[in-house]
Amino acid sequence: MSKRSAQLVKYLFFLALLIIPLQNSVAQNIEDWTAYTSLRTITDMEALPNGGIAVSTTGGLFIYEGGGPDAVIAEDRIFTTIQGLDRLDGQSLAYDETNDRLWIGYNDGGIDVLTIGTGSIELLEDIRRAENFSPRGINDFEIVGNDLYVATDFGIVNYDLTTRLVKDSFTKIGDFTRGAVIKDIFISDGEIYVATSEGIGFADLSTSLIFAENWSNFDDTNGFVSQPTNTLIVLGNRIYASTSTMNYEFDGANWSVSTQFVQGTILDYVPYPNGLVAIDNNQIFRLNGNSLSVRGLNGEVPTSLLAGINGDSNIYVGTLNEGVGIAGPDIALDGFITPEGPYQNTFSDIQFNGSTLIASSTNESDRNPNIDLGKGYYIFENGEWSNFNAQTNNALGSVNYQLAFTTTITDDFYYFGSWGSGVSRHEIGTDEIVVFDETNTTLRGWEADDPLFPVISGLETDSNGDIWITSRYAENPLYYQIPGDDDWVQLPPFEGLSSLDEYFELFIDSFDQKWVTLQSTTLAGRGLVVIDTGDPLDPDDDTGVKLTDDVNSGFLPDLQVKAITQDNNGEVWVGTERGLVRYIFPELIINGGPEERRGQQLINEDTSAVSRILLRDVNVSAIAVNGANQKWIGSENQGVWLIDDDGSRIIRRFTSENSPLFSNSISSIAINNETGEVFFGTQLGLISFTDIPTQPVSELDELRVYPNPFSYDRHNQIIIDDLSRNTTVRIVGVDGTLINTISAQGGRISWDGRDFRGNRLGTGIYFVIALDEDGDQKGVGKIAIIR
Repeated sequence: MSKRSAQLVKYLFFLALLIIPLQNSVAQNIEDWTAYTSLRTITDMEALPNGGIAVSTTGGLFIYEGGGPDAVIAEDRIFTTIQGLDRLDGQSLAYDETNDRLWIGYNDGGIDVLTIGTGSIELLEDIRRAENFSPRGINDFEIVGNDLYVATDFGIVNYDLTTRLVKDSFTKIGDFTRGAVIKDIFISDGEIYVATSEGIGFADLSTSLIFAENWSNFDDTNGFVSQPTNTLIVLGNRIYASTSTMNYEFDGANWSVSTQFVQGTILDYVPYPNGLVAIDNNQIFRLNGNSLSVRGLNGEVPTSLLAGINGDSNIYVGTLNEGVGIAGPDIALDGFITPEGPYQNTFSDIQFNGSTLIASSTNESDRNPNIDLGKGYYIFENGEWSNFNAQTNNALGSVNYQLAFTTTITDDFYYFGSWGSGVSRHEIGTDEIVVFDETNTTLRGWEADDPLFPVISGLETDSNGDIWITSRYAENPLYYQIPGDDDWVQLPPFEGLSSLDEYFELFIDSFDQKWVTLQSTTLAGRGLVVIDTGDPLDPDDDTGVKLTDDVNSGFLPDLQVKAITQDNNGEVWVGTERGLVRYIFPELIINGGPEERRGQQLINEDTSAVSRILLRDVNVSAIAVNGANQKWIGSENQGVWLIDDDGSRIIRRFTSENSPLFSNSISSIAINNETGEVFFGTQLGLISFTDIPTQPVSELDELRVYPNPFSYDRHNQIIIDDLSRNTTVRIVGVDGTLINTISAQGGRISWDGRDFRGNRLGTGIYFVIALDEDGDQKGVGKIAIIR
């Protein structure tokens, strides 16, 4: 090619770039992880320079840099496993100002060291690996000079702050048992005081703390108590200490029950000018000299305390549900720092209404009303979370609605089923709420337990938009309602079942057949029953079949059925405690023969695999189908898999060890098919992964192709978007040469930018042409490639 011709090609190439829409920003989200955790439950706080505070929560860590109550926390000031934390639920914090490092301790002995200026995180596992002791949780930190003292479940560990190496460990505190739990550390005037599982230990820091004889003890032999002591503080010659039942004072000579803090057991003490501040389960105290002020916290449950930092007179109160409360010297709360997010970190059931996420929390009780009353449901729309529970909503609070754990959607309503509180019907658009329970409807619970305690263990919508529920173990366990009605129609159990077969969960397929999982009252799995209810008002026309592990009656891998869904081809997939099966013709399940009722195992295409059955023995907890008909499989304790459409090949595998996934225990999976974002409800919170497949478009037109331009040096894949179902995508050069062909099932696919033989392409403009399966529709896009 002549120099002039080369210049002309270059000119035409860059002219083409000007008419191709640049779409780099869209591609940045593909295969990214996003955390959606609650940062409301505070575990510890630590002062930072310039009046900021670091806050650890059950959903990660955030840094508050001022702005008063209701301050917005910037995204880059929130840290989860995505940013490199080892875990979400830090228990203790310490800030090393000299090295600008924040130390974060966990209840399994791990320590993250976050360099705040750079955001880099280093994991220290010295304590976690201390095999001579168990448990090995970290309960408190205290810094003196270049030494960090760590209170653990088996003693004290001393780190060098500069090298981040262990210097010593002290496991024998005077006469206390070796390995006694250390709950709290306070250092004052060269002496170290520790609250332990057997009383209080103290020593002079100038002595060798490794020798038990250099420690002294306060216990029941010298006026204190030999009980687990949770927190303490030293002011001059006076010590304040608290157990789980009582507050105590030491006046320099004798111990006595505290006369200052008599309303409740103190959870935390911190120094404050001229005295201290303290919190119990519902109050905040300020001791100023001999004057004690007390204020209630208006129903908020405190968890931690920070006060008088960097000349700031504010008092920061960590709470159970509202984030960080800010109080002044008068200890009156002025407001809360509550980062945006869901109310709690439990997600038992997630569904999408378009791009709006709705989710229920959990049926698991903490036996603590302050926590359980917050277990309602969430709506995530347009980037904002709305939290509905008995603590935030009057309609739910008036009936103590709690433990919501099932969901479904109609055109006009969201429905949420609970463990014992009935069903909440939430009107879309107005947020008007009606709760149906045993007081205002025919809903009833398990007769042998409490019929006035309806557990809504199954909740689904049929093709007519009617709502169906199962009431766990109830005498009449199946109900339905036309949305907008004021009551529910009861249906008896299917006649072909044993007396041991109790209804539990519910799934409705595209043929309006009800797939009901069965359990005995001892929670043993009993398989499932598939029912065609016909006319709901005529129980005599019901037909059905029970599916078990029998080869001719279901061929389930296990009788404990945990998850059911239907894929894009109409097949029903069933997950059990020991793997999966699929039913290829669900419409023939009831009236067909043994062949139609026999679940098809997933045959691994890898003939060298240990087992020819894919995911054999996996305890399945959730299944979701993406736009390409691939299946995301969640498990009870092994993370998640993505398998191909027919279940013969593993495409991806995510665990907490190889990804930011918070936990390997997966409670729910849902997919936003408009964006490809896959949401995983885990034991520790909600996280998403933006997958490539999306819901296909109904008609092919202009294709979105990005990043555009594509550079081999900067990118590893080209995304082709807005495809219809089952399309053939052809990559063609400007001269009409066919470069590559790709088959697509969903609305979005990726291409590596190479030809049939795997070779890179030359710099230039290429056409992307998509044809639907009938060849009737065509979509076209263009991509500029830079070699």
